[in-house]
Amino acid sequence: MKRKYLKRIFISLIIIIIGIYLIPAPKTNFFELYPINDNYSQSLKNFQAKPTKEVTINGVKWIYYVGGSGTKTILFIHGMGGAYNLWWQQIIKFEKSYNVISYTLPEDINSLQKTSEGILKILETEKIDKFYVVGTSMGGYIAQYLVSTIPDRIEKAVFGNTFPPNNLIAKENKTKSKLLPFLPEIIISKLGEKTLDKKIIPAAKNSKLLKAFLVSLPFSKKQFIN
Repeated sequence: MKRKYLKRIFISLIIIIIGIYLIPAPKTNFFELYPINDNYSQSLKNFQAKPTKEVTINGVKWIYYVGGSGTKTILFIHGMGGAYNLWWQQIIKFEKSYNVISYTLPEDINSLQKTSEGILKILETEKIDKFYVVGTSMGGYIAQYLVSTIPDRIEKAVFGNTFPPNNLIAKENKTKSKLLPFLPEIIISKLGEKTLDKKIIPAAKNSKLLKAFLVSLPFSKKQFIN
């Protein structure tokens, strides 16, 4: 009797654990989280209504925005968990005088080389040779890689809120990087929200706009680990 009871408990725990792993990260909508009809939300709504383009390389589809006018081109590169619309305010400002490009990094891309190949394909499609590059966080790391591999094509570079190639970050996050592949997506998502609430949002003077926008960005475990 006791053995049968323990067996039921064990099976129930297995079902619960499997269930947790099947729970996806919640999808949120910026305009529901930030129901204020101000200039910021209206400009984002107008920007997201603009058409994007697609290009496929090695079976992976890249989505990007291209707009503006001018003789110079600025490539904007978002950070981890971001998307092309992360730069909407900067794009609205700069596309008055420059050509601008901003892409969403596909979740299947897991190396700097593959990232570079996608970017170069976009530039080739848009017939762009030389350009300025602006990257934030992981995007700044990607920008550094571009500068080191195709320096003759980059006229100016901005590395924002980022880090140079080094072993310190890898050493500090060695344990975390080993555990992450085994954690459920919902848990990784909650840990990200915790970091957001404790570090990023307070640094931005608890901006409701920023929090609503960052939380609404697309997220998946595969994208985060890659």
